[in-house]
Amino acid sequence: MILKYGIILLLYFVQFSCADYQLNIADGYNIHERPLEEGGGPLQVNASINVRNILDIDEKAQLVSLETTLRFYWKDHRIKPKQEYLESEDSYGKYTTLNPSMANNIWMPDIFIDQAKALRIPTYFVKPANIRVYNDSRIRYSSRINFDVACNMDFQLYPIDEQDCVIKFESYGLQNKQMHMTWLKDGLTVNPDIHLAQFTFRTMLLDEYTTDYYDLQYPGLELKLHLKRLIAYHVVQTYIPSTVFVILAWLSMFIPPESVPGRVGMGMTTMLTLTAMFSSVRNNVPKVSYISVLDLWMLMCIIFVFSCLVEFIVITALIRNGKKKTGLKVERVCQILIPALFITWLALYIIVYSVGDFSN
Repeated sequence: MILKYGIILLLYFVQFSCADYQLNIADGYNIHERPLEEGGGPLQVNASINVRNILDIDEKAQLVSLETTLRFYWKDHRIKPKQEYLESEDSYGKYTTLNPSMANNIWMPDIFIDQAKALRIPTYFVKPANIRVYNDSRIRYSSRINFDVACNMDFQLYPIDEQDCVIKFESYGLQNKQMHMTWLKDGLTVNPDIHLAQFTFRTMLLDEYTTDYYDLQYPGLELKLHLKRLIAYHVVQTYIPSTVFVILAWLSMFIPPESVPGRVGMGMTTMLTLTAMFSSVRNNVPKVSYISVLDLWMLMCIIFVFSCLVEFIVITALIRNGKKKTGLKVERVCQILIPALFITWLALYIIVYSVGDFSN
């Protein structure tokens, strides 16, 4: 037992010593004590993010999957790099690079991703992260991370909807008076090769915020992902086919009323196909209690097809009651009225939801 603990202590000492040889660390350094700002006040932590890819947008689960590189900057005057190891330089000055395992031996900000369902680090052999220590005691921690985060979506305007997903990076334990977080100027970079099948997107950094749903206030940062749906898919897959089925139902009105099997078969087939299409459309979005724009379209198409079936029943009843002339006259009126109403509905739908300001 003594040998076991001795080996563990030896390995810890070797690891810390190997990571420590590039740095001058103040005596009595404690990783549980946050660094102090010169002049007092909360510790300033700056951040930047590189959105490398949008891996998936799961509308039914209301999740967004992102591949990102997160970078955090802060100053810890208790740590200084040794001059002989300042081999690299960037816009902040000269620095030395440390293995990410050194993060276990220095103070790190306790930042987490709010409402994240899963986090994945694409590690092959070494964790894709590093630590830079600059000549002015500035520390940069950079890490590649993929995560699934909740995005509350509103499908009332589906499929011409726009969604806003806000990703929050918060401090778990440090309050506003202890730490202050801000985005760096030009702290957002986005891979220009990102292309989504059903959306266009924009990303933006929002001002820092403080939590208002706890008893205490904690600092945080927000990244906003704005998604705008491309309607071309639904035009081809839903709008055009459903319009064709309404036209077929209308064309069935030109079949003679005496041909009952032909008219009933054509009308019922159209109705069942539209119902199946409506069910398929509903499977693409969560089960919500409100009616979406696409639901309204499909319901109106079903109503028009149903109207053609009701018209045939009325005509047949009039003919069987010896009112053939009246029945034929009603049919001629319906042959003009139904397409006129459908064209009017189509025009109103396009004007209200495509041309008008439907955001209000």
